[in-house]
Amino acid sequence: MIRHSLTDNALLKKQVSPLFNATLPGGLANIFSACLIFVFLQNTAQESYAIILSTIIIVLSFIRIFVSRLYLKANGNRLRPYIYSHVFLTFLIGVTWGACAYIQLDVVDDSLRSLVFLINFGLIASSIATLSTYILAYLVYMIPQSLAILYVFLNLDNDYHLYSSAAFAILAALMISTSVSFNRRYTRELELKYKNKALIVDLNDEVHHRKQAQIELEKSKRDLEMKVEARTKDLVEINTSLEKVIEKKEEAESSLQYLAYHDELTGLPNRNLLIDRIAQSIKTSSRDNQQMAILFLDLDRFKNINDSLGHAIGDKLIKEVASRLYATLRSRDTVSRNGGDEFVIVLERLKNSNEAINVAKKIISCLTSTFEIFSHKIHIGASIGISIFPSDGETPLVLIRNADTAMYRAKKNGGNQLQFYDKSMSNQLRDRLELESELHNALNNNELYMVYQPQINCNSGVTIGFESLIRWDNAKFGEIPPDRFVPLLEETGLIYSVGEWIVSTVVEFVSSDIKDNICISINLSSLQCDDLKFVDFVKDEINEKGIDPAQIEFEITESLLIKDFEKTKLFLDELHSIGCVIALDDFGTGYTSMSYLARLPIDVIKIDKSLIRNINENKNLQSIVRAIVTMSKSLGMKNIFEGVETDAELAEIKNMNGELIQGYLFSKPLNTAGVNEWLNMDNDFKSRLNF
Repeated sequence: MIRHSLTDNALLKKQVSPLFNATLPGGLANIFSACLIFVFLQNTAQESYAIILSTIIIVLSFIRIFVSRLYLKANGNRLRPYIYSHVFLTFLIGVTWGACAYIQLDVVDDSLRSLVFLINFGLIASSIATLSTYILAYLVYMIPQSLAILYVFLNLDNDYHLYSSAAFAILAALMISTSVSFNRRYTRELELKYKNKALIVDLNDEVHHRKQAQIELEKSKRDLEMKVEARTKDLVEINTSLEKVIEKKEEAESSLQYLAYHDELTGLPNRNLLIDRIAQSIKTSSRDNQQMAILFLDLDRFKNINDSLGHAIGDKLIKEVASRLYATLRSRDTVSRNGGDEFVIVLERLKNSNEAINVAKKIISCLTSTFEIFSHKIHIGASIGISIFPSDGETPLVLIRNADTAMYRAKKNGGNQLQFYDKSMSNQLRDRLELESELHNALNNNELYMVYQPQINCNSGVTIGFESLIRWDNAKFGEIPPDRFVPLLEETGLIYSVGEWIVSTVVEFVSSDIKDNICISINLSSLQCDDLKFVDFVKDEINEKGIDPAQIEFEITESLLIKDFEKTKLFLDELHSIGCVIALDDFGTGYTSMSYLARLPIDVIKIDKSLIRNINENKNLQSIVRAIVTMSKSLGMKNIFEGVETDAELAEIKNMNGELIQGYLFSKPLNTAGVNEWLNMDNDFKSRLNF
């Protein structure tokens, strides 16, 4: 690439250099021609004019020669004033020569007139070479003379004046064209010469730089080869170790991804996959102009069986139910476990609602048959609610909700039956509105309170913290479970004020009744994580009560990371900067990328109870949990095992070097008075758990 460019001033300087150098010969030619004019017109009627005009030409020519000498001595400084002076003097000389031509109009002798015009023609033609390098100089010299000669030709009183005028006009045009062509060619030659010179300089620089770069490259290559040779041995060993780690990581991620879309107990699609299946079915049904049905199924009397016979039999019963449902349905239908004893079934390509009725009756019939589980003969029923696309909704969530509403009607009517959804089913909606109305006053009426579930080091028996849980004892409806009112808090926007109340209550409790080494965790809603002002509120509360920020822990769920990772990271970074502990709750129920965990300020990973239930019997669960524990330790994070309910589960957790546990095996959530009693009972629990 050419680094130098020819500036306008530099080009002009080179362009006019021949103009000034040729001024002396050009001036002498004009002086000599002026003398000839004086000689030719001597003893004629134009003699006086000839003397004046010749004198002017001679004087102007000398002045122009003088100006040119000054410019050449100045080495091109003050270029433009000299050019303007030269052009102006040339113009005056051209005008004077035009006057000489003009006075030939009154000359009687045609031969004398022709001699004068011949001098004019000679000057105009010869000046192409000396003046055309700066085209303006030539034009101001040539045009006045040409106009005067043309005027004389047009006004001569002879038969050839028109032909003479036309011929001269053509000649003048040719001379102008020649001058312009000469000027362009000369200018292009100057530019090309300058650019070629600059190109040679750039090429020389480029060659130099390339040589230097080649030298540096060869040196770097030698250094790199030495480093590569030194590192190769280490990398072989590291690569072998990494392959093993990656293999375990891929197995763990594969298992976690499967759990993200399938129910761990039954292997059926979970709610995440169900929503996707319904959305696809809606598209197919709309395209083919067919109906689709959602069956929301809830087992009758399952809670009694689970409570009386235990979770092991309850889980086995759920698996048997899943198997019977799968065997009853068509291959293109979908059966999903919604959680607990609830199942959702998607029936595709229905011609009418009677087909849904037939399938629902088959399901009720197959589930009323006796189940034999661990020598127990168990009888259950099923309540089924049905919603139809498109009459009962056009989105997955609306169809599921309406089928759920219809199921509650079937259960209220005695159970073991099916019920279609219709718009008259507004009882639940009214209950929800009433509950929402009561919820707006719950905080002011002091109906909300906190309970705390202990978190214990199972090796030492020491209580290391509590998880705080909100409860609502309503004057009208009584004790309302969190899974009913917490979603309402989020939907109504009350989660912000209630969330601040929870923080204030927990901080107050820590400052007055909790030991310095005890940490209380608070569950966060996804809505709260969108509000950075919440961080300022937490900071103010902690500073006001003067507690250690590390005694407050905030729990978030995996789904929040997938929803908006960058916003969540900003929020958690701000919260962590205060000094608070950050925990990832229900780990294993979603699908969290390992890269997310490495980039977030996570201190604690709480392993979900779905991965703990019957872990002593399930090798797959053991592998998954062991992988999570290994990953957590490598990232410097603690683990808390949630939902520990049996001694066998506890023993397996200890076997994989787990320490921190939480669950009904040790304690249900406690009120504030119960917390203080609990902290004084550690020795009793050590005795019970053989610490």
